[in-house]
Amino acid sequence: MLLSYNWLKELINIEDNAYNLAEKITRSGLEVEEVLDLSKNLSNIVVGYVKEKQKHPNAEKLSICTVDVGEEELQIVCGAPNVEKGQYVIVAKIGAKLNKIKIKKAKLRSVESQGMLCSLEELGINSSQVPKEYQNGIFVFNKKQELGADVVKLLGLDDKIIDIAITPNRADALSMRGIFYEVCAIYDKKDKFKEIFEEKEYEKTDLKINSESDSCKKYFGQVIKNVTIEPSPLWLQMKLIKSGVRPINSVVDITNYVMLEYGQPMHAFDKDKLGDKILIREAFDGEKIITLDGKERELKNNELVITDTQIPVAIAGVMGGENTEVTNNTKNIVFESAYFSADSIRKTSSQHNLRSESSQRFEKGIDPNLQKKALNRAVELLKEICPNIIVEEEVSIGSHLKEEKIEVTSNYLNNYIGINITTEEIRKILLSLNFKVEENDDKLIVEVPTRRSDIKIKQDLAEEVARLYGYDNIVSTLPKFSKSTKGGLTYKQKLIKNLRNLYINLGFYDTINYSLLSEKEATQFTANRHNTVKLLLPMSNRHSHLRQSLIPGLLKSLQYNYARKNENLKLLEIGKVFFAKNNENIQPDEKMYISAVLTGKEKETKWLKEEQSIDFFTAKGYLELIFKKLDILKDISYKKINMDLLHPGRSAKIFYKDIEIGIIGEIHPTHERELGIEKTYIFEIDLDLILENVKNKFIYKEVSKYPTVTRDIAMLISKDDTYQNIKDIIKNINSNLIKEVSLFDVYEGKGLPDNKKSIAITVSYNNSEKTLTEEEILKIHDKVLNSLIEYGVTIR
Repeated sequence: MLLSYNWLKELINIEDNAYNLAEKITRSGLEVEEVLDLSKNLSNIVVGYVKEKQKHPNAEKLSICTVDVGEEELQIVCGAPNVEKGQYVIVAKIGAKLNKIKIKKAKLRSVESQGMLCSLEELGINSSQVPKEYQNGIFVFNKKQELGADVVKLLGLDDKIIDIAITPNRADALSMRGIFYEVCAIYDKKDKFKEIFEEKEYEKTDLKINSESDSCKKYFGQVIKNVTIEPSPLWLQMKLIKSGVRPINSVVDITNYVMLEYGQPMHAFDKDKLGDKILIREAFDGEKIITLDGKERELKNNELVITDTQIPVAIAGVMGGENTEVTNNTKNIVFESAYFSADSIRKTSSQHNLRSESSQRFEKGIDPNLQKKALNRAVELLKEICPNIIVEEEVSIGSHLKEEKIEVTSNYLNNYIGINITTEEIRKILLSLNFKVEENDDKLIVEVPTRRSDIKIKQDLAEEVARLYGYDNIVSTLPKFSKSTKGGLTYKQKLIKNLRNLYINLGFYDTINYSLLSEKEATQFTANRHNTVKLLLPMSNRHSHLRQSLIPGLLKSLQYNYARKNENLKLLEIGKVFFAKNNENIQPDEKMYISAVLTGKEKETKWLKEEQSIDFFTAKGYLELIFKKLDILKDISYKKINMDLLHPGRSAKIFYKDIEIGIIGEIHPTHERELGIEKTYIFEIDLDLILENVKNKFIYKEVSKYPTVTRDIAMLISKDDTYQNIKDIIKNINSNLIKEVSLFDVYEGKGLPDNKKSIAITVSYNNSEKTLTEEEILKIHDKVLNSLIEYGVTIR
């Protein structure tokens, strides 16, 4: 909301300057983003009259103008296409400041120029707010002006614009009326906003209004005849411009002015194009309308439209139609002042990606009892501009809405806010907001005006009292507890923190990636299929679904870095993934995952010419740090899988006991080429699932004082067999003397049968109570060998 300080001062006597006012508005709950001084860099700019205009002898597009500025006549060379003899224009004299420009005497193509004829843009006004007829040229006053008059004062640029950020709950503050009551409360003023107009007997009307939709709560229409369409008075145009609205013509400008003043969106139809009947209904699916911005829009059957009973003439609350547009030839109009459902306007505006000043106010919620007052104000303004108009009686549908009444006690408000003020002080604060307050015993019965639709319950009243009492005046106190406990992290929070630090210390980069992906990416690298969570109104198709794996996001980060020559990378992310349930209205399941991608080399030292490429076993080693941290490594197993986007021979599911907890593997070469990366390895596990099932309590044991004995075993196994199966066989012997089984060699190829491969393992034996004898070692080792032979391996 762009608030003109001068306009506000017309409505209420404020002795504070604009900067102090802005500070007080912010402290009372409406955030002021900035205060703009429109005249800060403007000086020596006056009104001039173009007495003569001649063509420049050396430039086809330049004109030489003789301009009378009151005390003197100036010769000014001007390139504006709309400059003509007999115009009253804006003149920047020599020495004038135009924002960052200082006007100096100059020669343009050998002809002296003693100043500059100005456009509104050159005075610092945004081009989007300049009337269309002046967008490509200088500004021309449409009425006679005093020569030499100060343009800054004449145009009202000796003003400060207070830019207020309006939150969705404070729709009332999107108007001068709403700000008026807010400022009255801040300064404890008793002023009243003009809302009562003289009732007059107008002419009978043939206008008929009907509604077939519950989304139209109220609708007022009024026919005005014998209207002259012309540019608005300068004061009206400048108030619109300073509020961020472009002037169009006298009728349209009045509807916009009333919207800014009262917060009630209005529209004007050409009565001769509209006819005598208005029907408000839901659009037919596929019905079309060309809106005032010149675009043809296809309507849906959930959109509210204004029709002449046959075809749409406006998208209700959003934008009017071109077929009933008010033009320079319009003689008779119909003013519309309505109250539409916020939900209906919000959906329509979103479906057409069309947000107007009108829809913005309807979406947030307007005063449901303001339509007649706004209509009366529009008629009053039109009479000022066009005294000879003929006004017909208004036609309306809908009824008055009652004000909310809320009961509250001063004890409740004091306890809730944490202050100690009297009932009379509370009453005074509420009255300053133009609320009605009655006392009944120890209760206050507060009647809230319909402009404040955000106040529904007593807690809302507490907020109003607190902000106007002053947040700075509320004493800071420590919370009171009947029993206090020391703070701390949960076991899960500590674990995540420790794991993150562990991997960072090992050279991993801790990353955070978007939770939203495309529909295709959202389900990549998921071993099991789940329903996806889709946004109703995604910003783009690339961010439409919640992720089910962290790997796609990590690969995007890897791809971005790899393209910039960062080729040795280890990226980690600990974050949530999301799985939808069958019912879309039920909160989806959220799981905490820990994932990593690794590529390139590590331990690279160029001066020693040593390096180590990251491979599957590097990734597996880093993964197993988690299991060691949780003391569950002995219960972890791996099973080969075939998964899209993973290498078919170098990927596996990870199991804790019999529970599937994650995946590990190499990215499929085809996908690596698509991403433009080299060999890359990933792992991902469901941290929540592990913590749900791990019941281990850490038991610390003394390190064995007795020596460990190792035996190597080389064997032939089927090419399709896995080391995990061999390891499981040895673990199933269930001997306390077997401490560790590890793989140290795998060989396939020359010298071996076609369907066989050779693997070599080391088995470690230890007894924590004594030194093992050769007989004890042979006994248990023979058991291992026999079990392997029974399984079908060939011992080499």
